[in-house]
Amino acid sequence: MRKSIIICLVVLFGLVTSCASVPSIPEWVKKTPSPDAKYTYFVGSSSAKDSATALNDATAALIAGIMQYMGVSISVASSAEARASLSEYEAQITQTVKTEAKGRLSGFEVVEKFIEQDKKSGLYTVHVLARYETKELNKEKARMESLLKEKADAVAIPEQKGDAAANEGLLIDAIRAYAEAMSAAASSEVENAQIKLARNAKKASELAATLRLAILSPSNIEIQLGGAKVPSITVKLIANRGGREEGVPGAPIAITYPRRLTSGRIGTATQQVFTNQDGIVSFDVPPIELAGKYQVTAQLDFGSIADILGGLPKWALPYIDALESELSGIRASMSYKVISAAKNVPTAIGVYLKSEAQKGSLDPEPFSKSLEEALVNEGFSIFTTKISAESGQPDIDRLRAIAPAEAMRFVLACVELISIGKEDGFFIASVAGSLSAIDLIEGNTLYSGSKSAQGMGLSEAEATSSALRTLGGQVFAKELLAALR
Repeated sequence: MRKSIIICLVVLFGLVTSCASVPSIPEWVKKTPSPDAKYTYFVGSSSAKDSATALNDATAALIAGIMQYMGVSISVASSAEARASLSEYEAQITQTVKTEAKGRLSGFEVVEKFIEQDKKSGLYTVHVLARYETKELNKEKARMESLLKEKADAVAIPEQKGDAAANEGLLIDAIRAYAEAMSAAASSEVENAQIKLARNAKKASELAATLRLAILSPSNIEIQLGGAKVPSITVKLIANRGGREEGVPGAPIAITYPRRLTSGRIGTATQQVFTNQDGIVSFDVPPIELAGKYQVTAQLDFGSIADILGGLPKWALPYIDALESELSGIRASMSYKVISAAKNVPTAIGVYLKSEAQKGSLDPEPFSKSLEEALVNEGFSIFTTKISAESGQPDIDRLRAIAPAEAMRFVLACVELISIGKEDGFFIASVAGSLSAIDLIEGNTLYSGSKSAQGMGLSEAEATSSALRTLGGQVFAKELLAALR
């Protein structure tokens, strides 16, 4: 009997000892405590082959729970400032969990840790209970939200401005605002940046596709040289939305028109103007004192928009190209022709050599023929008259005598060969000449000038002929077209 009692006591002692070696699982492990009047509680749990790894993973789970409570999603697409702030925040939480120190992070502290090991698998499971003063937690939440909201606003605000401008019919302002939103989306690191950029690019491109420039002024008109001025070019920027056409106010329009350069050649100049409330703009085209065919072009000036898009990364290029393609196509042109009244005046042309010594070695025909062709192409009535290769310029009486009876003007030219040489297998000739246009009726000189030109060829004759053609058909022909009226 005594022996049985001893055995029972031994078994009971063993059970008691066994129960004492296995710690009881805290209630907070089973269920995270509910917030109280001061604190909000968080639990992080994780298992690993060693307790240190399990603690690190449990800490990460704890941080994830806090971020979930805040409702803040920070990823690799988030701003550098937000990521740096989060990294510092996570480091403070991690250090607090490891050291169980207070005060590292305002209002946050570790309440308890619970570690257990599974005898069969050997895995350690770590549970961490932390509490956060709700007031401080909400402060941190607001701070994180403001970091993200600042970047989001960089996209949202200009997009909202674009929507408002589009509703008011200020389409260029709207497109510019959408471009600003595109730039913000590409340069910032907000989430879904590409989606936001694509959305704004689509809005901008759709607006641009509704725009067209219409010429309201007459085209293909003829202007008398030295007479009436070129009519103003009047254009209207029109938007067609939903089948309804309306003028677009406040739009920058670049007007490109011809102008004569100091060299005598024709170049262009550009001036920016803005459409009025009806989408219309007029521009007075400066006169050009040179006969010929010209064109004035009006184009939507989207330079300020292109500047905004200029710094976008390569992945945004398809969106930029699509928008700029739409904008660059918004243009219209007006053509006109400046004609000279001189073409209605029968004119004789005569050419002679300056030096008797060049007779036989210099043929002036390429000069006279090219000059004649250039004037005939402009509608001039030309008579070619031969002049003997004598030195000195014929006087007015002699010109009247040798000119055809119909001729009312005489274009008299004198040419000479200045030099000829060979370079890299080619001959290069330099020629010079003087030319006068004389009114046979009044005896007045209408034009007088001296010019030079060069030509290249495989032989001396070819180089000289080329130089004479350039001097007559290009250099002096332009001078005469500008001077004779």
